[in-house]
Amino acid sequence: MSERLPKILVVDDEPNNLRVYERILAPLNLDIVKAGSGLKALAVAHKHDFFLILMDVQMPGMDGFETASLILDHPKTSHIPVIFITAFARDETFEFKGYMNGAVDYLVKPINDEILKSKAGVFLELYKERLRLDKAFKTKKKAEEELKVHKENLEEIVKARTQELQHSIEHLLTTQDKLVKVEKMASLGRLVSGVAHELNTPIGICVTAASFLEEETCRISEHLQDESLSAEDLTSFCESSIQGSEMLLSNLSRATNLIKKFKLVAVDVSTEELSNLNVIAHIDEIIIEILPALDLTHHQITIEGDKGIVVETYPETLKQVLKELLLNSITHAFEEDIKGHVMIKVEKVDERVRLTFRDDGCGIEADTLAMVFEPFFTTRRGSGASGLGLYIVFNLATHVLKGEVICNSTLGKGTEVIITFPIEHSY
Repeated sequence: MSERLPKILVVDDEPNNLRVYERILAPLNLDIVKAGSGLKALAVAHKHDFFLILMDVQMPGMDGFETASLILDHPKTSHIPVIFITAFARDETFEFKGYMNGAVDYLVKPINDEILKSKAGVFLELYKERLRLDKAFKTKKKAEEELKVHKENLEEIVKARTQELQHSIEHLLTTQDKLVKVEKMASLGRLVSGVAHELNTPIGICVTAASFLEEETCRISEHLQDESLSAEDLTSFCESSIQGSEMLLSNLSRATNLIKKFKLVAVDVSTEELSNLNVIAHIDEIIIEILPALDLTHHQITIEGDKGIVVETYPETLKQVLKELLLNSITHAFEEDIKGHVMIKVEKVDERVRLTFRDDGCGIEADTLAMVFEPFFTTRRGSGASGLGLYIVFNLATHVLKGEVICNSTLGKGTEVIITFPIEHSY
């Protein structure tokens, strides 16, 4: 669709003058609407959107002043600029009357072509600029309305998404709480099952040994009553009694040690007092004390780090942690008759102590590494390992020392346990 031409209204009762205006304004590419009287001008003015009216003043019937006044009094056409055209010389009284009736300018006949074309061109540019502003305003208005609708929709979407998210979070928290409870019950079940399994073997052996001793004692008692007891029977009974007693004592001792380990799992420090101690010096004392009992004489133990670090902590707890770590290395890291190397390093990191325990043993497989702190998990069940060593380390380090524990390992290159705990103990 071609763009509509801007409209100009030319009012003059002389047809020749109308043709002259048409010729002069032709270069401006306008839609020129002509009216031969004031009445026709009034009728046409309300039908189109004119950017300018050229109004002849001297017309029969209704002159230009009256016509312009009526046009500009109407709300629909009050914005149209009017240029009066007169054959009389300009005087102040005449001009004042024109301006009072809404004129924006005067032209005196004979018309100067360039002046008329120039003035019409100015009002044409003003009209085009008004159209551009109107278009921009409508575009802005439409954009504001669309933005308002979009904002309202967005608010509804955000509200709905927020509710969905809130429900999801509530569901997640409920599920998490259930999972924690289930895991607690499962851990308790594994702990009880492990305790029962570990104690069942030595106690079962004790029951068997006691039953055997009871049978042997009854047999000897019968021989003694019927006076048929021989020296051979008595010797056999003594040997059996000694073997049974040794079996009882051995397995009762094993059960006692297991119960001591189980007590460590409970993390009871009510009888231990906090002390200020030099970490390196305390580790030296621990190694000297437990070295003979753990059969570490053929392994190399290196202690390094800041010798000036003093902490407030539980000495016996730290001793038990190191003992369990050393036992773990002896049991799992080093094969029999292998001379291993254990390094213990102490560092200060901000207001915390980082204790690194590293061995150069066989290392731990990736699948196994994730389970090393689980209670009763062990890869040496048949070799007397209870699977509580690192579990005790984890409990004591986190609950008593108020620290953190991580374990790193590379298969074939060794294992590293890092314990970080505060210098000043927090309750």
